[in-house]
Amino acid sequence: MRQINRAIPMGLAHCPLCVGLAILSVVRSGACAVLLWQWIMPQIQRPFAAGGAASSLRPAI
Repeated sequence: MRQINRAIPMGLAHCPLCVGLAILSVVRSGACAVLLWQWIMPQIQRPFAAGGAASSLRPAI
């Protein structure tokens, strides 16, 4: 009779290193999202204010 090898698929929590890397990835993605939010919001609130982030988007006259 032949024995069937039923391997259990490895999940995210199969070792402490992978759990730590997953947490680090979430924290890093959150930090990037915060930076992107801070960069976009001043442009939405006052798009052509003098010295604002979007002042370089005005066409040169």
